[in-house]
Amino acid sequence: MAAFEVEKRNSVSENDYQVTYMEHTAEPVGAPGAQNIQENVQRCYADGEDYVRQNPTKTALIAMGIGFLLAQLPIRWMFVALIKLLFLVVKPVTFIYALSKLIDDIRAARAE
Repeated sequence: MAAFEVEKRNSVSENDYQVTYMEHTAEPVGAPGAQNIQENVQRCYADGEDYVRQNPTKTALIAMGIGFLLAQLPIRWMFVALIKLLFLVVKPVTFIYALSKLIDDIRAARAE
């Protein structure tokens, strides 16, 4: 079985493993998360723009299909349902928050 795994690993071509941009960059010194995310977004945007330029018909048809599906959504009904859900959840959430503050005050009074 080990010989089969070695043979399988050797049969994989170099094209199966492509090195991405992120594997070569070092972590920035300043704000590592924000700068890295910004670079990723810019790179994804550039990649998407290149894809659209290479496949304009395909992307236009996909965009029209997504637009059609979004137009079919009952957005008003979804908005009303979301508002109703928020009003339904406000009372229990407020009660739990007030209860946790009460418990914190009781613990603080006992600690003094």
